[in-house]
Amino acid sequence: MSTKQSVWIEAIASCVPQRAYTQDFALEFMSGLPLYGDKERNFLRRIYRDTGIARRHTVIEDYGKPVQEYEFFAPNESLLPEPAVAERNELFVRHAETLSARAVGALFDAHPHVRPQDVTHLITVTCTGFSAPGFDYQLVRRFSLSSSLHRYHIGFMGCYAGFPAMKLAHTICNADPSARVLIVDVELCSLHFQFKPEADTMVANSLFADGAAAALVSTTVPLNGGYRLVDFCSRIITDSDEAMSWRLGNTAFDMRLSAYVPRLLQRDIGGIVAATMEAIGLSSSDVKLWAIHPGGRAILDRVAEALQLPQHALQDSYAVLRDYGNMSSATIFFVLQRMLQNSGRGLVFAAAFGPGLTVESACLERV
Repeated sequence: MSTKQSVWIEAIASCVPQRAYTQDFALEFMSGLPLYGDKERNFLRRIYRDTGIARRHTVIEDYGKPVQEYEFFAPNESLLPEPAVAERNELFVRHAETLSARAVGALFDAHPHVRPQDVTHLITVTCTGFSAPGFDYQLVRRFSLSSSLHRYHIGFMGCYAGFPAMKLAHTICNADPSARVLIVDVELCSLHFQFKPEADTMVANSLFADGAAAALVSTTVPLNGGYRLVDFCSRIITDSDEAMSWRLGNTAFDMRLSAYVPRLLQRDIGGIVAATMEAIGLSSSDVKLWAIHPGGRAILDRVAEALQLPQHALQDSYAVLRDYGNMSSATIFFVLQRMLQNSGRGLVFAAAFGPGLTVESACLERV
């Protein structure tokens, strides 16, 4: 495949909060809540055992401290009242600024040929908090990016939002081959953990975590390996409106996550792969590498089964799930970064899933 006039993911960097906890600790913490009865505790044991997650990271500093020293949760045995949505968002504003700067700093440190002043466009992504000015503004100040920088924000789209960011960057670079587009994605999902004894809430609590990623997109061929952005596909799965949603609640952002999501994806993913590849004149058999958003182990298992993939095909997705959990839209960049370190070359099919139920996918070339 020719690389002339191609658009590339030139560099990727990622980071997580320093505070981490094991999934066993999370299960013990949640099981100890006094508002849960035996029914809820049995449900928790079942879902936490099957997540495929070993540990997760969070900006919440309370975990592991004596209850009387809690600052995010109420410092009493019931942990009630829960933090209000405004309190959660204030923490988002503070930590999004810090984590986004760490991710961007890591990108510049690992790729010294990329200078901050060379960045022409900045795309920020999140669905876990709001502020204006946002962390995009703080990044401009911290790294002395151009004050005339073009800034865009992709908000509240959920786990698939990294793909619209890549598509926008691809469009910008096609229109202006001299552009260098910085994507910065921050998701602080743990700020929205709630104690409601409802299945959707308990499942979300078992999966989501915090992380940030930065990616540079340009027409510059990567010096040390990267991805050529080939084509994108977007699909809304029929009869899935209520399968997944993300709304502003009174206490936090409320997640609706149906148990049918993995089955819906299993049903449609084969056709989505075929449509994505057909658009560029290729077929599913031409795919050499798979970067699937690890929304949960059941999702990865069902996708692998539907596509008849060998056990190792989704190893990078399973590994990110194991080590970090589901960091919403930032997660796909963790998978792509890991693939740069561990996998071979060739065509990559990448996909993520979010509210709607929407599937965003891309074909990339790993070089």
